[in-house]
Amino acid sequence: MTEEIQKNSGFSRRTIVKGAAWSVPVIAAAVATPLAAASGGDIGAFALDGSCGVLGVLGPGFTLEASATEPIPAGTTVTITGGGIANIGVFSVTGGTAAVNVLSPTSTQIVLSAAVPAGGTIAFRTTLSISVAFTLNATTTLPAGYTGTGGKPAGSVSSTLILCSAT
Repeated sequence: MTEEIQKNSGFSRRTIVKGAAWSVPVIAAAVATPLAAASGGDIGAFALDGSCGVLGVLGPGFTLEASATEPIPAGTTVTITGGGIANIGVFSVTGGTAAVNVLSPTSTQIVLSAAVPAGGTIAFRTTLSISVAFTLNATTTLPAGYTGTGGKPAGSVSSTLILCSAT
């Protein structure tokens, strides 16, 4: 009877103990990985640049470009403020996923809902026309624990009714 039970079970106590011993490091690594990923790091030389757009086709705004080797993390915030105008318009997002929060008629905050992949670009454009005099300034804030060595965290767009310039 003892022999038959061993044949049907197919597992000895020793096999089960060895399997459990091997699973402990795998489970520990799987638990540690998300914690390490959430801890931040250097995302390198990302860039926030102003863009004049094209009169009647594409509104002014900003592009946020990730470095060639590191993504820009979800939770990154771009705060846009306007001057010389009562309302900076409505911003849209292309090339990625982000929440647009209107703080006031002259201030908007955009928060990335998903990371911008390495080498990728996300754009934020307003309905404001470059045929109006205005200034838009934008600043990037990375989530806690992240840095951007060599990055360009701010940009601007300025229109004088005739000429538009962006940095």
